Amino acid sequence: MQSVQEECRECCDGRGGGDGEIKVRNRAVPVMKNGGGGREEDVGKESLMMELTRLVQKVIKESSWWERKGVDCSILTASFLCLPPAFLLLGSSQLLWFMLGMLLMGLAHAVINVKGTHLASHGALSESQTWGRFWAIFFIEICGSFSAEAGMHGHIKMHHAHTNVIGLGDSSIWKVPFLPRIVYLFIAPLSVPVITPLVALAHLKGHSLGVVVRTVLMIALGLYSQYWLLINISGFRSVHGALFCMLVCRAMLSVPYIHVNIFQKLDKEIGP
Repeated sequence: MQSVQEECRECCDGRGGGDGEIKVRNRAVPVMKNGGGGREEDVGKESLMMELTRLVQKVIKESSWWERKGVDCSILTASFLCLPPAFLLLGSSQLLWFMLGMLLMGLAHAVINVKGTHLASHGALSESQTWGRFWAIFFIEICGSFSAEAGMHGHIKMHHAHTNVIGLGDSSIWKVPFLPRIVYLFIAPLSVPVITPLVALAHLKGHSLGVVVRTVLMIALGLYSQYWLLINISGFRSVHGALFCMLVCRAMLSVPYIHVNIFQKLDKEIGP
């Protein structure tokens, strides 16, 4: 992967001799400065994007199945395999085993929710469009409690299409400037599991009735499945106890997740 980064740097960041030019693999592409013609600037940007796309496709063709899918699929499989012992440990009366079950479920949920939804939004889990659609709904809606349409649009068409454009494509999704600093950084992120499905419902505005019904049902299925397993497998006797356990497990790594987003945004605003 290091060689890929170096090639991309050569492609996108290598500056050569002459004013207003960026060299792409020994080919100078004119980029007009402020006040110049927009047509030549567009040509320069398009050439850079085509070169970057070529490099990415080259790396994909040269990579093995294990590099392209095997590693990620193994991590996801290991995360799902952590769930059965986690539910069983949560039924223990021993505090140590109960806490271990809570930790296992929190880690598994974080990996499935972050890695699974990210891969699914890119369609990287299958070459088939049908299966790709299935995995997007499964990971983003059932596991992530979010809208598949909104998730893919926000990540693919906004974030990747406008990388480093502050306010449009930056990856920070946590913007609550009126909160005190300590609350903003360490307390408010714990509410992410509650906020996420509410934001998903807000993003359903303008979609067809079928999409709205499907998204609501899939989110409800994901939440109820975890609740049902806690009641029937882990042996929780209290509804409030099961719901609190769900909140803790889903919010366990929300603080570092939000911090990564905040620091990405700060890095883009401040620069190197």
